[in-house]
Amino acid sequence: MSHQETPDNNKDEKSKLTPWQLANQEYLKMHPNETGDSPAEETDQEYLENEEIPETPNEKQTDQLENTEFHEENVEKEKKGPVNGSFLDRLPNIRHERNKRLYRRSSTLILLFMIPALVLLYYVSPLSRLSGVSIEGNEQISSEEITNKLNFSIGSNLWSQYFNRDEHVTRLKKQELRIQDAKVHFNGINKFAVDIKEYKEVAYLEHDNNYSPILANGRVIPTNIKKDQDSLPILEGFTGPKRILAVMKQYDALSEEVRQGVSQIKYAPTNENKSLLQIFMNDGNQVLVSIQGMSDKMKYYPQVVEEMNAKDIKGIVDMEAGIYSYPYPEESSSDNTEQSTSESTVETTAEETSPSVEND
Repeated sequence: MSHQETPDNNKDEKSKLTPWQLANQEYLKMHPNETGDSPAEETDQEYLENEEIPETPNEKQTDQLENTEFHEENVEKEKKGPVNGSFLDRLPNIRHERNKRLYRRSSTLILLFMIPALVLLYYVSPLSRLSGVSIEGNEQISSEEITNKLNFSIGSNLWSQYFNRDEHVTRLKKQELRIQDAKVHFNGINKFAVDIKEYKEVAYLEHDNNYSPILANGRVIPTNIKKDQDSLPILEGFTGPKRILAVMKQYDALSEEVRQGVSQIKYAPTNENKSLLQIFMNDGNQVLVSIQGMSDKMKYYPQVVEEMNAKDIKGIVDMEAGIYSYPYPEESSSDNTEQSTSESTVETTAEETSPSVEND
C-alpha cells in the first residue's frame, strides 16, 4: 500500500526547499524526459552539504551572555560612580558647596567694610602723626639746630610731611652751608631719622687776624673761629670760591710730605702773573709758584730744601718760571756777602700746563 502525500505535507516540504530547488522542480516538471541528477543538482547538493548553518544559541548560553554583560555594566558603574545618585548621597556635597560659597561671599563683604574702617581708624589715631625726629651723622652742627631748620611739625600729619621731605632738605641746605646732603627715612612707626652728610673743612681763610673755615666746595663759612693746631693750611688774600677751589685741587695733588710742610698760602698776584702764590713753609722757607703749576713743581721742593740745608740757607724757592733758590735779602745784607743766586740741580723742565685760573 503506497503512501500518498497530502497537500499539507507538500506545503511543508516546499517550505524547507531553497528557491533554487523549487526552480529545479519546476524545470523537471516541464521536462519529464530528462532523468538523473544534473550537474546542477550535484553542485547544489554539495553546496548544501558544505554550507555551514549557524547554530542558534541555546538558553544556557544566552543566560551566561546576559549575566556577563550585566556584570560588566555594574563594574563600569562602580568605577564611574552613579550618574545622578540618590538625593541622600548628594546632600553632603550640596551642603559643602553652599557653605563654601557663603564663606567666600561673607569674607569678601567683611574685607570691603574692614579696609575703609581700618584706614579711617589709622588717620584719626596718633599713629598717623609725626612724634619725633632724630638726627644722625652730624659733627659740626648741633642736632637741635638741624631739627629747627628742617622745620618738621611734630604732631602734624606724618605722610604729607614725608612726601614733601625734599623741600625740607632743600631749605636746610640753603640755610646751612656745611650740609652737603640729608636723607629722611622712617625710624619706627611714626618717627623720622635724618642722615646728615657735611662738607669737610679743608683750610682756613685769614682776614683781619681772624680765621674762617673753608669747605671742600670752596665756600667760606662767615664765622670767626680760633685756629687749632692741625694740618689744615691757612689761605690769605682770597675773595671767591673759584680761585680757592683751584688752589685746593692743586694742594690735594701734593705728596703727604709736602702738604705737611705747608703753613700758609697767600694770593700775591703781580702785573705779569695774576695767579701767583706765595707759600710759607713750616721750615722757614717761602715758595713762589703759579696756581696752575703748584702740584707739578712743588714735588721737587724736598730736593731743593736738602741742598739749602746743606748750605745752611733759609730763603725763597722761586718756581714761577724755572726752579731756583736764594737766601732772604735780610740775611745776605747782615752777613755783608755778595747777593747771588744758587741754581738748583733739580731739573727745571716743569712748565705751566694747566689753563690760567679765572679771576673772581
